[in-house]
Amino acid sequence: MYTLFASLPLLIIILTIKKFMYTLNINYLMYCQMVMINNVLIIFTFLAFLVKFPMFFFHQWLPKAHVEAPVGGSIILAGLLLKLGGYGIIRLLLFVKISYIIKFILMFSLFGGRLLRVLCLINRDIKVMIAYSSVVHIAIIIVTLFLKNLWSINGSIIIIVAHGLCSSGIFSCANIIYERTHSRIIMINKSNLNYSPRLAIFWFLLCIANFGGPFTYNLLGEIILIIRLRTIRYYLLRFVFLISFFSAAYRIILYSNLQQGINNNLIFSLNLFITREIIILVCHLWPLLIILVNPALI
Repeated sequence: MYTLFASLPLLIIILTIKKFMYTLNINYLMYCQMVMINNVLIIFTFLAFLVKFPMFFFHQWLPKAHVEAPVGGSIILAGLLLKLGGYGIIRLLLFVKISYIIKFILMFSLFGGRLLRVLCLINRDIKVMIAYSSVVHIAIIIVTLFLKNLWSINGSIIIIVAHGLCSSGIFSCANIIYERTHSRIIMINKSNLNYSPRLAIFWFLLCIANFGGPFTYNLLGEIILIIRLRTIRYYLLRFVFLISFFSAAYRIILYSNLQQGINNNLIFSLNLFITREIIILVCHLWPLLIILVNPALI
Protein backbone atom coordinates (compact mmCIF):
# COMPACT_ATOMS: atom_id res chain seq x y z
CA MET A 1 0.00 0.00 0.00
CA TYR A 2 2.78 2.45 0.90
CA THR A 3 4.69 1.60 -2.27
CA LEU A 4 1.61 2.01 -4.44
CA PHE A 5 0.44 5.36 -3.04
CA ALA A 6 3.83 6.94 -2.29
CA SER A 7 6.61 5.60 -4.49
CA LEU A 8 4.62 4.97 -7.67
CA PRO A 9 3.58 8.64 -8.18
CA LEU A 10 7.20 9.69 -7.73
CA LEU A 11 8.27 7.21 -10.39
CA ILE A 12 5.61 8.55 -12.77
CA ILE A 13 6.80 12.14 -12.17
CA ILE A 14 10.41 11.14 -12.85
CA LEU A 15 9.46 9.37 -16.09
CA THR A 16 7.38 12.37 -17.15
CA ILE A 17 10.28 14.78 -16.57
CA LYS A 18 12.58 12.46 -18.51
CA LYS A 19 10.10 12.34 -21.41
CA PHE A 20 9.64 16.10 -21.79
CA MET A 21 13.00 17.44 -20.58
CA TYR A 22 15.21 14.59 -21.91
CA THR A 23 17.37 14.71 -18.78
CA LEU A 24 17.21 14.21 -15.02
CA ASN A 25 20.19 16.42 -14.17
CA ILE A 26 19.16 18.63 -11.25
CA ASN A 27 21.42 21.53 -12.21
CA TYR A 28 20.07 21.57 -15.76
CA LEU A 29 16.47 21.44 -14.55
CA MET A 30 17.13 24.39 -12.23
CA TYR A 31 18.76 26.29 -15.09
CA CYS A 32 15.64 25.75 -17.17
CA GLN A 33 13.64 27.17 -14.24
CA MET A 34 11.65 24.00 -13.85
CA VAL A 35 10.19 24.87 -10.47
CA MET A 36 7.44 22.74 -9.03
CA ILE A 37 4.77 25.38 -8.55
CA ASN A 38 1.97 22.86 -8.73
CA ASN A 39 0.92 21.87 -5.20
CA VAL A 40 -0.11 18.41 -6.39
CA LEU A 41 3.38 17.73 -7.73
CA ILE A 42 4.91 18.98 -4.48
CA ILE A 43 2.76 16.64 -2.45
CA PHE A 44 3.42 13.54 -4.54
CA THR A 45 7.13 14.25 -4.89
CA PHE A 46 7.79 14.64 -1.19
CA LEU A 47 5.29 12.00 -0.08
CA ALA A 48 7.59 9.18 -1.14
CA PHE A 49 10.48 10.56 0.90
CA LEU A 50 8.33 11.52 3.91
CA VAL A 51 7.05 7.94 4.06
CA LYS A 52 10.60 6.60 4.13
CA PHE A 53 11.88 9.25 6.53
CA PRO A 54 9.29 8.68 8.21
CA MET A 55 6.74 11.38 9.01
CA PHE A 56 3.80 11.06 11.38
CA PHE A 57 0.71 9.40 9.88
CA PHE A 58 2.91 7.70 7.29
CA HIS A 59 4.95 5.84 9.91
CA GLN A 60 2.63 2.96 10.79
CA TRP A 61 4.77 0.48 8.88
CA LEU A 62 7.87 1.36 10.93
CA PRO A 63 7.03 -0.23 14.34
CA LYS A 64 5.70 -3.34 12.62
CA ALA A 65 8.82 -3.62 10.47
CA HIS A 66 11.16 -3.27 13.44
CA VAL A 67 9.26 -5.78 15.55
CA GLU A 68 9.21 -8.42 12.82
CA ALA A 69 12.73 -7.81 11.48
CA PRO A 70 15.88 -9.44 12.90
CA VAL A 71 18.51 -7.26 14.49
CA GLY A 72 20.46 -6.96 11.22
CA GLY A 73 17.34 -5.75 9.42
CA SER A 74 16.61 -3.21 12.17
CA ILE A 75 20.17 -1.85 12.01
CA ILE A 76 20.09 -1.45 8.22
CA LEU A 77 16.58 0.03 8.32
CA ALA A 78 17.29 2.54 11.10
CA GLY A 79 20.85 3.38 10.13
CA LEU A 80 20.65 3.56 6.34
CA LEU A 81 17.30 3.14 4.61
CA LEU A 82 15.34 5.64 6.69
CA LYS A 83 18.04 8.26 6.25
CA LEU A 84 17.80 8.04 2.46
CA GLY A 85 14.40 9.73 2.77
CA GLY A 86 16.09 12.74 4.31
CA TYR A 87 18.70 12.73 1.55
CA GLY A 88 15.95 12.80 -1.08
CA ILE A 89 14.24 15.75 0.62
CA ILE A 90 17.53 17.68 0.78
CA ARG A 91 18.19 17.14 -2.94
CA LEU A 92 14.70 18.30 -3.93
CA LEU A 93 14.57 21.40 -1.73
CA LEU A 94 15.83 23.45 -4.68
CA PHE A 95 12.54 22.93 -6.48
CA VAL A 96 10.29 23.82 -3.58
CA LYS A 97 8.68 27.14 -2.82
CA ILE A 98 7.38 27.80 0.67
CA SER A 99 3.63 27.48 0.30
CA TYR A 100 0.64 26.63 2.39
CA ILE A 101 1.21 22.95 1.65
CA ILE A 102 4.71 23.10 3.14
CA LYS A 103 3.43 24.99 6.18
CA PHE A 104 0.77 22.33 6.64
CA ILE A 105 3.44 19.62 6.52
CA LEU A 106 5.44 21.44 9.20
CA MET A 107 2.47 21.83 11.54
CA PHE A 108 1.30 18.26 10.91
CA SER A 109 4.78 16.89 11.66
CA LEU A 110 5.01 18.82 14.94
CA PHE A 111 1.50 17.73 15.91
CA GLY A 112 2.46 14.11 15.28
CA GLY A 113 5.58 14.53 17.40
CA ARG A 114 3.39 15.74 20.28
CA LEU A 115 1.16 12.68 20.07
CA LEU A 116 3.91 10.11 19.70
CA ARG A 117 5.96 11.45 22.60
CA VAL A 118 3.05 10.59 24.90
CA LEU A 119 2.83 7.15 23.30
CA CYS A 120 6.54 6.61 23.98
CA LEU A 121 6.01 7.42 27.66
CA ILE A 122 3.31 4.75 28.07
CA ASN A 123 4.64 2.07 25.70
CA ARG A 124 6.07 -1.08 27.28
CA ASP A 125 7.68 -2.78 24.27
CA ILE A 126 11.36 -1.83 23.95
CA LYS A 127 11.65 -2.09 20.15
CA VAL A 128 8.34 -0.33 19.51
CA MET A 129 9.34 2.47 21.88
CA ILE A 130 12.66 2.93 20.06
CA ALA A 131 10.87 2.96 16.68
CA TYR A 132 8.32 5.56 17.77
CA SER A 133 11.03 7.72 19.31
CA SER A 134 12.71 7.90 15.88
CA VAL A 135 9.54 9.44 14.42
CA VAL A 136 9.48 12.05 17.21
CA HIS A 137 13.12 12.94 16.56
CA ILE A 138 12.58 13.20 12.81
CA ALA A 139 9.82 15.82 13.31
CA ILE A 140 12.42 18.46 14.24
CA ILE A 141 14.52 17.60 11.18
CA ILE A 142 11.54 18.00 8.84
CA VAL A 143 10.82 21.46 10.25
CA THR A 144 14.38 22.68 9.90
CA LEU A 145 14.88 21.26 6.41
CA PHE A 146 12.04 23.31 4.96
CA LEU A 147 13.60 26.50 6.33
CA LYS A 148 15.94 26.18 3.31
CA ASN A 149 19.12 27.77 4.62
CA LEU A 150 22.66 26.45 4.80
CA TRP A 151 22.92 26.14 8.58
CA SER A 152 19.63 24.28 8.97
CA ILE A 153 20.56 21.81 6.22
CA ASN A 154 24.01 21.20 7.76
CA GLY A 155 22.47 20.69 11.19
CA SER A 156 19.88 18.32 9.75
CA ILE A 157 22.59 16.25 8.05
CA ILE A 158 24.48 15.99 11.35
CA ILE A 159 21.34 14.84 13.17
CA ILE A 160 20.49 12.35 10.41
CA VAL A 161 23.94 10.74 10.57
CA ALA A 162 24.06 10.75 14.38
CA HIS A 163 20.52 9.42 14.72
CA GLY A 164 21.30 6.58 12.35
CA LEU A 165 24.16 5.51 14.63
CA CYS A 166 22.19 6.01 17.87
CA SER A 167 19.00 4.23 16.88
CA SER A 168 20.75 1.23 15.33
CA GLY A 169 23.04 0.98 18.37
CA ILE A 170 20.08 0.99 20.76
CA PHE A 171 18.39 -1.69 18.64
CA SER A 172 21.57 -3.76 19.04
CA CYS A 173 21.43 -3.35 22.84
CA ALA A 174 17.75 -4.29 22.85
CA ASN A 175 18.50 -7.40 20.80
CA ILE A 176 21.24 -8.46 23.27
CA ILE A 177 18.69 -8.35 26.08
CA TYR A 178 16.05 -10.10 23.94
CA GLU A 179 18.38 -12.99 23.09
CA ARG A 180 18.87 -13.64 26.83
CA THR A 181 15.36 -13.09 28.19
CA HIS A 182 13.26 -13.82 25.05
CA SER A 183 11.05 -10.84 25.85
CA ARG A 184 10.89 -7.19 24.83
CA ILE A 185 8.57 -6.12 27.66
CA ILE A 186 10.13 -3.54 29.97
CA MET A 187 8.48 -4.97 33.11
CA ILE A 188 10.02 -8.39 32.51
CA ASN A 189 13.48 -6.91 31.86
CA LYS A 190 13.57 -4.66 34.91
CA SER A 191 16.96 -4.44 36.64
CA ASN A 192 18.59 -6.71 34.06
CA LEU A 193 21.32 -4.17 33.32
CA ASN A 194 22.63 -4.67 36.86
CA TYR A 195 23.85 -8.11 35.75
CA SER A 196 26.00 -6.59 33.01
CA PRO A 197 27.85 -3.34 33.83
CA ARG A 198 29.39 -3.25 30.35
CA LEU A 199 25.99 -3.40 28.65
CA ALA A 200 24.69 -0.78 31.09
CA ILE A 201 27.51 1.59 30.08
CA PHE A 202 26.82 1.11 26.36
CA TRP A 203 23.07 1.56 26.89
CA PHE A 204 23.59 4.71 28.97
CA LEU A 205 25.96 6.35 26.48
CA LEU A 206 23.70 5.58 23.52
CA CYS A 207 20.63 6.96 25.32
CA ILE A 208 22.54 10.10 26.29
CA ALA A 209 23.79 10.56 22.73
CA ASN A 210 20.32 10.06 21.29
CA PHE A 211 18.85 13.15 22.93
CA GLY A 212 21.95 15.29 22.48
CA GLY A 213 23.92 14.80 25.66
CA PRO A 214 27.20 16.58 26.39
CA PHE A 215 30.24 15.85 24.18
CA THR A 216 28.23 13.94 21.58
CA TYR A 217 27.82 14.49 17.87
CA ASN A 218 24.06 14.93 18.33
CA LEU A 219 24.58 17.93 20.60
CA LEU A 220 26.42 19.83 17.86
CA GLY A 221 23.59 19.23 15.39
CA GLU A 222 20.81 20.11 17.82
CA ILE A 223 22.50 23.37 18.84
CA ILE A 224 22.67 24.39 15.17
CA LEU A 225 19.03 23.44 14.59
CA ILE A 226 17.66 25.22 17.65
CA ILE A 227 19.58 28.40 16.78
CA ARG A 228 18.11 28.42 13.29
CA LEU A 229 14.58 27.70 14.56
CA ARG A 230 14.24 31.27 15.75
CA THR A 231 13.13 32.15 12.22
CA ILE A 232 9.85 30.22 12.53
CA ARG A 233 6.74 31.30 14.41
CA TYR A 234 6.75 31.38 18.18
CA TYR A 235 3.94 28.87 18.71
CA LEU A 236 5.73 26.33 16.50
CA LEU A 237 8.93 26.90 18.44
CA ARG A 238 7.18 25.86 21.67
CA PHE A 239 6.22 22.55 20.09
CA VAL A 240 9.83 21.97 19.08
CA PHE A 241 11.11 22.60 22.61
CA LEU A 242 8.50 20.25 24.07
CA ILE A 243 9.49 17.52 21.62
CA SER A 244 13.16 17.96 22.59
CA PHE A 245 12.30 17.78 26.28
CA PHE A 246 10.20 14.64 26.02
CA SER A 247 12.82 13.01 23.76
CA ALA A 248 15.17 13.15 26.74
CA ALA A 249 12.42 12.14 29.17
CA TYR A 250 11.46 8.79 27.67
CA ARG A 251 15.10 7.89 27.01
CA ILE A 252 15.87 8.39 30.69
CA ILE A 253 12.72 6.46 31.64
CA LEU A 254 13.72 3.58 29.35
CA TYR A 255 17.21 3.38 30.84
CA SER A 256 16.03 3.71 34.46
CA ASN A 257 13.40 1.00 34.01
CA LEU A 258 16.02 -1.44 32.75
CA GLN A 259 18.54 -0.40 35.42
CA GLN A 260 16.31 -0.21 38.50
CA GLY A 261 13.53 -2.28 40.01
CA ILE A 262 13.07 -5.82 41.23
CA ASN A 263 14.51 -8.52 38.98
CA ASN A 264 12.36 -11.53 38.11
CA ASN A 265 15.34 -13.94 38.48
CA LEU A 266 14.64 -15.53 35.11
CA ILE A 267 17.98 -14.75 33.46
CA PHE A 268 21.51 -15.75 34.37
CA SER A 269 23.56 -15.24 31.21
CA LEU A 270 23.21 -11.53 30.44
CA ASN A 271 26.80 -10.89 31.46
CA LEU A 272 28.14 -13.41 28.93
CA PHE A 273 29.09 -11.09 26.08
CA ILE A 274 30.13 -12.32 22.65
CA THR A 275 33.03 -10.56 20.91
CA ARG A 276 30.79 -9.79 17.94
CA GLU A 277 28.32 -7.94 20.16
CA ILE A 278 31.04 -5.80 21.76
CA ILE A 279 32.48 -4.88 18.34
CA ILE A 280 29.03 -3.86 17.05
CA LEU A 281 28.34 -1.62 20.05
CA VAL A 282 31.80 -0.01 19.93
CA CYS A 283 31.45 0.70 16.20
CA HIS A 284 28.11 2.44 16.85
CA LEU A 285 29.39 4.44 19.80
CA TRP A 286 32.82 5.83 18.91
CA PRO A 287 31.66 8.13 16.03
CA LEU A 288 29.16 9.75 18.41
CA LEU A 289 31.88 10.59 20.93
CA ILE A 290 34.30 11.99 18.37
CA ILE A 291 33.89 15.50 19.83
CA LEU A 292 35.05 14.18 23.22
CA VAL A 293 38.12 12.68 21.56
CA ASN A 294 38.83 15.73 19.36
CA PRO A 295 37.42 18.96 20.90
CA ALA A 296 38.82 20.96 17.99
CA LEU A 297 35.75 19.91 15.98
CA ILE A 298 33.61 22.31 18.03
